[in-house]
Amino acid sequence: MRTWVKVTLAVAALVILAISVLAGTGAYYFFRHLDTRSATEAEAKKEIESIRARFAGRPPMIDILDPRSGEIRIQRTTHPTGLRAQTLHVLTWKESEQEVMRADVPLWLMHFSSLNVLSHLGVAPARYRLTAEDIARFGPGIITDYLDSSQRVLIWVE
Repeated sequence: MRTWVKVTLAVAALVILAISVLAGTGAYYFFRHLDTRSATEAEAKKEIESIRARFAGRPPMIDILDPRSGEIRIQRTTHPTGLRAQTLHVLTWKESEQEVMRADVPLWLMHFSSLNVLSHLGVAPARYRLTAEDIARFGPGIITDYLDSSQRVLIWVE
């Protein structure tokens, strides 16, 4: 076998190994920082309202107007004092299961997400194009607060 074929195969194997290690690290970190517990609606509302109160006076980055038609509004503003976000937090309450799920993900890990990569490549539609850098520039605040008939999702960054 020729030398260039061996080198190409070795480089391809290293790239696949690196991607696998990165994906494994991300999954490990995510599941390590995932907390699920049972909660009543009153407990979940109290937790959500305390988080919302910390960021009062600043509108969410993403307004979901109509999820069925995909109508959302993204405000790509920077934090008034120039602070940058470091960690993405997700809090979900499911009424049917009376369950609260909370996850914390560092923004550096989101640089490798498919949404971020597709947005950088221009594959996502312009109205959905949102990168980890956009979220970091937004700074500490609520990304979205979504409520439908069966669940509530609050995403914020600090």
